[in-house]
Amino acid sequence: MNNEKGKNSRKFVFGNERFGGSYTPGEFEFNFPEDMSREDFEKAFTSRMKAFQKRGNELAEEFFDNTSKSKKEKLKTLSIRVKPHTKEFFKNNSILSPRDVLEMYENFNNGSEAFINSLIEDEKQLEKELLEVQEKLHNAKLFKEKLSEIKPENDVLTDEDKIIKLNNDYENSEIKIIGNETSVGKAKNKIIADIQMYNTLIIRVYNNEVLSIGVFTNAQPVVYYFKNEYKKEDIQEILGHVEDYCSKHDISFKLNENSRFDE
Repeated sequence: MNNEKGKNSRKFVFGNERFGGSYTPGEFEFNFPEDMSREDFEKAFTSRMKAFQKRGNELAEEFFDNTSKSKKEKLKTLSIRVKPHTKEFFKNNSILSPRDVLEMYENFNNGSEAFINSLIEDEKQLEKELLEVQEKLHNAKLFKEKLSEIKPENDVLTDEDKIIKLNNDYENSEIKIIGNETSVGKAKNKIIADIQMYNTLIIRVYNNEVLSIGVFTNAQPVVYYFKNEYKKEDIQEILGHVEDYCSKHDISFKLNENSRFDE
């Protein structure tokens, strides 16, 4: 703080002091009352600024949650190199002591440390979450490997799928289809007619789905397929008639419970 020298002067000019920095007068002006002396004004101004400083320190202590050890004890001995004009400023112009400035710096530095500590805590939390994600990925990989070892149940094949497989398995055979449009009596007669035509030696039946006619050359000229829609009891009735015919004419009848479509 500076003032225009003069016995009757009532004008004070404040500059932009910054601890150890330059002083440029004329930033703003303040005219105090005629009945207040310079000494009274300085005393009131200093008292008010110290009150602000004290309240600021109290708020800082609450904010940074200091331990029972006082900040005065925490501060190291002030031993810094300063320029002569900075010493002059502290001695003659500053309402803050060097200790006060050091406390202000410590408060700022503690604030920075609190921010840094919060980032460190965030990093630890992220590392923990990363480990959890990695564990989940590991478990998912193990589950996938175990799942691949389990043989899945065969899906229900459509009639088209089964007919394609039969055509591949019996390349030289005629595949005949029996569905709901074919009655039990008609189906029985068709099969027996083919047995008679090809001088059959053996009838093979697979899981009441497929019936093949085998001849003396071990060929299978005709293969019958009962569609999914065909009733099981109707298939059993047809096969019962075929088995009776084979028994009467010395033709081997082999009933296999395994399906041709599980291979």
